[in-house]
Amino acid sequence: MQFEVAGRLENEKIDEASGLARSQREAGVLWTMNDSGKPLLYAIGLDGKHLGRVELKESDNRDWEDLASFELDGEPYLLVADIGDNDARYKKRTLYIAKEPRPDEDKTRVDWEVDFEYPDGPRDAESAAVDIENQRVLVLSKRDIPPVLYEVPLTTNEDKVTATWLGTIDSLPKPNRQDVDFAPKTKNWHWQPVGMDISQDNRAAVILTYRAVYYYLRRPGQDWFDALNSKPIRVGLGNFRDAEAVAFGDDARTVYVTGEGRNPLVLNVDLSLPEATTTTATIMSLNVQNLFDNVDDPGKDDKAYLPIASKQEWDHIEACNEIPVEAWRNECLYLDWSDEAVAFKLDVIADTIRQVNDGKGADVIAIQEVENIHILERLRTEFLADLGYQPAVLVEGTDVRGIDVAFLSKFPLAGEPVLHPFEVPGYPERAGDTRGVLQADFALPDGSVLTGFAVHFPAPYHPTPMRVAAYQHLNALRDALPDDHLAFAAGDFNTTSTEDAREGLLEQYARPGWTVAHDLGCGDCRGTYYYAPDDNWSFLDMILFSPARGEKTTSRIRANSVAIANVLPAQVTSQGTPRRHDSASRNGVSDHWPIIATIEVSRKQ
Repeated sequence: MQFEVAGRLENEKIDEASGLARSQREAGVLWTMNDSGKPLLYAIGLDGKHLGRVELKESDNRDWEDLASFELDGEPYLLVADIGDNDARYKKRTLYIAKEPRPDEDKTRVDWEVDFEYPDGPRDAESAAVDIENQRVLVLSKRDIPPVLYEVPLTTNEDKVTATWLGTIDSLPKPNRQDVDFAPKTKNWHWQPVGMDISQDNRAAVILTYRAVYYYLRRPGQDWFDALNSKPIRVGLGNFRDAEAVAFGDDARTVYVTGEGRNPLVLNVDLSLPEATTTTATIMSLNVQNLFDNVDDPGKDDKAYLPIASKQEWDHIEACNEIPVEAWRNECLYLDWSDEAVAFKLDVIADTIRQVNDGKGADVIAIQEVENIHILERLRTEFLADLGYQPAVLVEGTDVRGIDVAFLSKFPLAGEPVLHPFEVPGYPERAGDTRGVLQADFALPDGSVLTGFAVHFPAPYHPTPMRVAAYQHLNALRDALPDDHLAFAAGDFNTTSTEDAREGLLEQYARPGWTVAHDLGCGDCRGTYYYAPDDNWSFLDMILFSPARGEKTTSRIRANSVAIANVLPAQVTSQGTPRRHDSASRNGVSDHWPIIATIEVSRKQ
C-alpha cells in the first residue's frame, strides 16, 4: 500500500478544503468545498484540476466539515455535513442533502435537510459518511478520546432529531499524555479524525486523521460500528500536513486525500494489498548511547563504565582527572556502572526495539556505540530472546573508546561480515576517533541478498572533510557490490542540519546514489537529535537505500513506513526532545531517537 501525488487543487478559492466526495454522475470527478464562507461546491478532477463551481442555495455554511455522495431511488445525491463546532457550543447541527449537480451548473438547491442534536451535548466533529443500506449517516466526533460514533437518519419528517450514540471507536491510535499536553504548543493533533467515507458497495470504509488513512473492511452482515472497531490497515501520509478531506475513488481500493491551505496536494492512496511475491524488511537505526559491559577490556578506554568499587584505585582516579571535559571527568570518577545499571540499560533498549512492528522489533537493526559482542549478545539472548534475532554481528574496530557498530538481524547471513576501516589523509591525530563501515550480507526469504552497511561517521566537532571521506568510502563500497544486491546504509551519519545547509553533503554524497528515507516523508518528524545550545534539530541518524542494479527485482522504501520510534515516555523529555540515558536516576534511553523504514522487494517471475 502506498500513496502518490496526483496533483494540486488548482482553484485558489479553495483554501480550506474540508470535505471530499466522489461523483455519482461522472467517473473521474470529485466534489469538495471550503469549511466556511459562501455555500459553494467545487467539482475537481482526480488531479485537482478545476471543473466547476456550484452554489448550494437554501443552505448556510457555518462550519462545513465533510461531504459524502450516495444514490437513492436511482438518483445521485451529495450530503454536506455542517458539523464543525470547535468550542462545542451549538445545540443544533445540520446535514444538507441535494441532488448532485453537473459541474457546469451555476447553482442547485437543497432537497432536504436533517437537523440534529447529540444526546450527550454539543461537540466538534469533522467526519461523516452515508451508510446507504441502513438509510443513515454515521458521524464521528473529533475531540473525544477515543472518538465517539453517532447515527443520524438520512431522511426524517421531524424538525430536529437526536443522534443515536453507538459507542467509542477504539481502533484508532490513542494519544499518550505527552501528546495531549504538548499539542496546544506544537499544533500536532495527529490522532484526531478529520474525515470519513464509505465505499460505493458499502463494504469498505476509511477514516482520515491528520497523519494517516485507516482502511476498514466490513464482513457481510456486520454492523459498521463493529467493523470500525476491527483492526484497520494504516497508510501514513508522510510529510503531508493538514489533511482534512478523504473520499473513495471509483473503486474500493483507491482513496483521495486533500487538505487545507492554498493549492494543497491531492494524494492518490492505493489500498491494494501487496502481491504475494513481495518481501519486506523493516530497518532500524539505533544509537544506544554507550552500551558497555562493566568489565575492563584491555586496550579500550572504558574506564568510565565500571562499578564504583572498581574506581577507588589511585591510578584510576589520576587517569580520570586528566580528562579535560568536566562532565566526562565526573562520569569517569563517580558513575556506578553496576550490574543493576547495566541491566536497566539493556531493558530500556529492549523496550525501544519492541515498540516497532507490534512488539516484534525491526527485521534488521543497525546499532551504534556498543562496546563488544558480549554485551550485544546479552541484549539478544536475555532481553530479546522471543523475537527471533540471529546471533549478533559485530567486528571489533579501532576506536579508542571501544565503541563499535553492529547488526541485529532476523535474516541469516549470506556471507562473512567485514569491517571496512577508512583513513582520512591530513588528520592522523584523529584516527582513533573514527569507526569503519560494517558490511553484512543478509539472505531474504525470496532469495534476494540485502547488503547492510552500519555506519558511525566522525562526530560534528571534527572537520567536515572527515565526513566527506566517510561518505565517499561508503559510496565506494556500495559501487563495488554485485549488481543483484540491494543495499542500505543505516546509522549515525553525524551530519548536522547546519553543516548540510552550508556544505550540501547530502545533495553531493547521498542523494545522487541513494534514496534518503526521511526525504520520502516522516510525518511531523523534526529530526533524530536535538542540539540545545542552537535550538536545532538534525537527522544525524539516517537510513539510505540503493536498489539492485539487476533486472530480476524491483524494490523501494515504502513511503508511509518512515518514522521516528519514540513513543516510549522514557525516550522523551518534558520539552519533547530525546532523553539522554542517566544511569544514576535510572531514566532515559539515548540522546538519539531511532529511525525506521520498510524496504519492499518484488521478485519478477
